[in-house]
Amino acid sequence: MSTHTGYLLIADISGYTQFLTSTEQDHANPILRSLLGSLVEQVGEPLHFWKLDGDAVLAYSTQQDFPSGETFLTICENIYNAFATRRQNIIANTTCPCQACANVEMLDLKIMAHHGGFDEMQIGPVKDISGADVILVHRMAKTDVSKTTGVRSYALFSDAAVEAMGIEAALVPFSQPFEHFGEVSMQVYDLAKAWEKFRASRQHHFLEEEDGVWTYRRHFDLPLAVTWEALTAPELKQRWMVGMLSVTVDRPEGRIGTGSGYHCAHEAADFRYWVTDWEPFDYFSTRISDPAREGISMPETYYLMATESGTELRYTIGRAHDTNGNRSEISEQEAIGFLSGFWPPCFDAMEELIKVDD
Repeated sequence: MSTHTGYLLIADISGYTQFLTSTEQDHANPILRSLLGSLVEQVGEPLHFWKLDGDAVLAYSTQQDFPSGETFLTICENIYNAFATRRQNIIANTTCPCQACANVEMLDLKIMAHHGGFDEMQIGPVKDISGADVILVHRMAKTDVSKTTGVRSYALFSDAAVEAMGIEAALVPFSQPFEHFGEVSMQVYDLAKAWEKFRASRQHHFLEEEDGVWTYRRHFDLPLAVTWEALTAPELKQRWMVGMLSVTVDRPEGRIGTGSGYHCAHEAADFRYWVTDWEPFDYFSTRISDPAREGISMPETYYLMATESGTELRYTIGRAHDTNGNRSEISEQEAIGFLSGFWPPCFDAMEELIKVDD
């Protein structure tokens, strides 16, 4: 048995019991299996699958798994996005008039997350976790959040989780007493609202390899979410980017995402770029300014693909233009010359840093 501190998460399908007991079983069960499957698919390192519990997927992490709370929040959003997309696809692709197929829209998702201590136990072939904080996150699944706040699709974070995450998201305070725990302060995050906002503002800035002027590929023996965090978290970038003096980032929405601006003070020059497209943990695109020529910038795309042994990165940089659309081939040549020598040692350092931290 080993003791850990980390995040505890429950993704629970709401409306499950009513749906299962009031509709045709031969259609209801495959629908529920598909929706639960969409949740399980989102649970991967650094989040550890714990178990299935009827209508819920349970997962946990250890403290060192998430150096950035933004990554944990993004995983919560991705879990909901996967569920909502699967539900939408089921609705769109069925013409069956049965009650099960007609009532899929009544199913929704809520996520409970707490940060605390737990014991990890191996009992024969089964791994389990236990402790008071494990009990608390289960109690958080039995609240009147929707009735009190009007939010149906939500992530409910304990204050301990919010403090550990260190995020500035649009959270709504909520509290409820639990037996043996007293009054527990929590925060509500509207997942459906975040999803709709994301879809409404969606604008693709994705460079295919053939659209770029130079591409660099690299395989990391690291999980997808860990690689993403290492590439985007400023406190990590400063540690692995060779010759970097400081890295700061502007978070206009309280988090890193589309519209965020990075300032990397390097020994060679000051590099500034802003995020133009943000699709965790698939890809992100930026536009980087030429530090030697005012008004000239180049698009970049960092495309990540999970492999059996880790993560494959495709980095592509595109054509340089000034604000009037005039191309600058000299800027492209200098960028390629610099990056071809910069990325290999940087990514060596990045992989070593993450492995040492683990």
